[in-house]
Amino acid sequence: MKVLIVEDEIHAAERLKKLLTAIDPNIETLAACDSVEASVKWLKNNLRPDLIFMDIEIADGRSFEIFKEVQVLSPVIFITSYNEFAINAIKLNALDYLLKPIDKNELKEALLKAQKVLSTGNRPDYPAIYSSIANGEKPKKLAVNDLNGARFVDIDKIVRLRADSNYTHIVLSNSETIISSKTLKDYEEILVQSGFFRVHNTHLINLAFVEKYVKGIGGTVIMSDGASIDVSRQKKKELLETLSLNQ
Repeated sequence: MKVLIVEDEIHAAERLKKLLTAIDPNIETLAACDSVEASVKWLKNNLRPDLIFMDIEIADGRSFEIFKEVQVLSPVIFITSYNEFAINAIKLNALDYLLKPIDKNELKEALLKAQKVLSTGNRPDYPAIYSSIANGEKPKKLAVNDLNGARFVDIDKIVRLRADSNYTHIVLSNSETIISSKTLKDYEEILVQSGFFRVHNTHLINLAFVEKYVKGIGGTVIMSDGASIDVSRQKKKELLETLSLNQ
């Protein structure tokens, strides 16, 4: 695997190189760019790397600016020192992100995800994904880490998500179900801005696919796929207000 590192802290770049080599001696670091300008120049003049590690805050600005200057066709793993930069757009769209100081085990997991994506040969529309991140647009796709790797799903095709211990079952409008290794809470935090509502401990639903609400103690919602989902008593009022319904 050939990787590019975008990092303006020399010691951090060197440490990442050493960690990558320790995890897999076959990983080759092609270059370590320390600015937006240097990264754009490198990407315009070299063959596409298999994977890019990209610090969000670098010497001459945010690395998101790179996406405005050059078409990036490689999967990117973002790196940041600040929790606040692990924002929804990154959680939704990125293959993965890592917090500094990088933990070797977390890096290893991120590499495994990347290797699974690369092995499928089925690349998402990375330029469109990165453009939405760079421009602060509402994301249209969700990065889902399933049992086979990572895939990118259209958010507006997700009907509902169901908790299953530390996994989540994601039901799509074509009746396909994806089993994700993230918890329902993880998805709730990043999908509420996209019209999703947590109706129960076990269910997060896309309000666009609600067909009917049936009255009851908490009530029940009937989804477009025919699923009948109980609404918790605590969530009933908020749901009805969101749906603009009267009891």
